Amino acid sequence: MKQASVAAMNDCAAPLLARRAFMRLVGGGAVLAVGLGTAGCTDALPEVAVQPWRTATAETELRRFMLAHALLAPNPHNRQPWIADLREPGRIHLVCDGERLLPETDPFGRQILIGCGAFIELAVIAAAERGHAVTVTPFPQGAPAARSLPAGTVVATIVVGAPGSAARDRLYSAIVRRHTAKIAYADGRALPAALLSAWVETAGRYGLKAGTVTAPEQLAALRRITREAHEIECTTSATWLESARLMRIGPDAIARHRDGISMSSPMIRLLHKVGLFDPMEVPRRGQSSLQRVMDHWMPFETGSGFVWLVSTGNTRVQQLDAGRAYVRQHLFATVSGVDMHPLSQALQEFGAMRGPYAAVHSALGVDPARGTVQMLARVGYAKEPAGPAPRRELASLLRT
Repeated sequence: MKQASVAAMNDCAAPLLARRAFMRLVGGGAVLAVGLGTAGCTDALPEVAVQPWRTATAETELRRFMLAHALLAPNPHNRQPWIADLREPGRIHLVCDGERLLPETDPFGRQILIGCGAFIELAVIAAAERGHAVTVTPFPQGAPAARSLPAGTVVATIVVGAPGSAARDRLYSAIVRRHTAKIAYADGRALPAALLSAWVETAGRYGLKAGTVTAPEQLAALRRITREAHEIECTTSATWLESARLMRIGPDAIARHRDGISMSSPMIRLLHKVGLFDPMEVPRRGQSSLQRVMDHWMPFETGSGFVWLVSTGNTRVQQLDAGRAYVRQHLFATVSGVDMHPLSQALQEFGAMRGPYAAVHSALGVDPARGTVQMLARVGYAKEPAGPAPRRELASLLRT
């Protein structure tokens, strides 16, 4: 998601320690030692926040079964911008939740719609598991304008077909196993040729193009661009603060919200508790706060390479299709034992990002006047297993 982290999907939420706070920490060893004893010894997420990953198959009514899987879709900042209107029998009207947009990092709602596309695709796959084909009609009331995504937009209507109208999709079992690994990957490990082919074929299924970058020189260039984009997002007050307001620090906040940017490590919780980590402090160039953010970024410059998705234009339907294609690509990766992590800051359309936006298109050989890079994700083999991200309960999405 972002693609982010599908998106994901933002990793600006690194621990910030201004120099004075760092000195207080060094000089306060006793406080630190006591605090660690009370902050907990695990960064595991609370069970209530990840329970939807474990219970998706328990739903018996078909549309609820579809939606229980769909809500596991990757989406930017883990906003989960979905309302599912079930008031008409046999149909699901997917509505954009206007309370869950990202006006600073995603001013035109492109990434939100990519997340909605991923939601739709998982619903389609889940319906096929029960033997039902579905018909998806994008924007039945008309597509929104290119630079505005109004609250309440009906993104798609999904009509359920007859029993026995669809064969099972081989990717179904990967839905609950697909997680975004935001940690260090092994460097230089080759990707399976069959997976590379599946990524390209998946993109073509939705009228998009896909490819990978693994050559050292081009890989280094993309890493430089994504690093620069991350720094811009984190030093631009409006975009940093948008992310900061979505930081869920500690198990209580994570369990209460079940969305946003989860921060559960004992150290972060302790620093926040004693006042040494203020999410609302915007990193500044030339200060230690930014250096610590950029240090946190370094594991993201590892892996086998990048996979990208490009559309020939940038219509609202193409944005949905990019989400559908991306989540299928990630499911194929999961089946193959490969990890994916969107690094899509450079694809964001706010003003300060113009330089990296142009640079990433140029690096991939895409003329922005003729095509749009919809997704960019690093790929490879994570050094540790990835866990699930929080999800809201199904009932919170429904209109019945």
